[in-house]
Amino acid sequence: DHRDLHKEYRRQRQMCIRDSFNSVRMSLYAAFFGTIIIFIGSYLIEKMRADKSLRDILQMIALMPMAIPGIVLGLAYIFFFNMKDNPLNFIYATMAILVINTVVHFYTVSHLSAITAIKKLDNEFESVSLSLKVPIYKMFFRVTLPVCLPTVFDIFIYLFCNAMTTVSGVIFLYSYDTTLASVSSIHLDEQGDVAGAAAMAMLIVYISFLVRGIHTIISTFLLKRTQAWRNI
Repeated sequence: DHRDLHKEYRRQRQMCIRDSFNSVRMSLYAAFFGTIIIFIGSYLIEKMRADKSLRDILQMIALMPMAIPGIVLGLAYIFFFNMKDNPLNFIYATMAILVINTVVHFYTVSHLSAITAIKKLDNEFESVSLSLKVPIYKMFFRVTLPVCLPTVFDIFIYLFCNAMTTVSGVIFLYSYDTTLASVSSIHLDEQGDVAGAAAMAMLIVYISFLVRGIHTIISTFLLKRTQAWRNI
């Protein structure tokens, strides 16, 4: 009757809000922490001159996610983190495992972008900073990071948009409390609710478009303040 339809409508609306909030939260976590990990990792790999063999191994590991399908990655996370004897078992079926899976899944493209940006820097920056007794971390924050800031912003929005739409890996790892909008859209379609699935998919598009717009405004403002030297 009318009451049952109203209850079903409220249930679907609450589910839509919850799943959308989970997707935004997971995407922001993946973009924020992923950008930090990827850029610093790329910097260390590119600037690691002491041990070339270790550098090559780390580079191979960074490129490996490109060759692993998301479904395989998701199943591997189930077998590894779901083991009771695993000390990391506590993150299974939590938001943390979704973030880790997403960052690893899209690691390679972001890594290559960061490596390309870092390669454009003069190799003597570190030597000069050491000769002037300037710590490497100060040189990193005052020179390397500002110069590579456009790439850092690109990595952030790349991870966010892909995290919003990813399905293949996270569909094996979510729980009731961490259901994502992309996964919910798939389930609605399987249940025959095509309209609901389409509405959820469009909501993902609108959120991604909104965040992309905010990202463009913030990045344009910051790049004008920090990249004025490029126009000289």
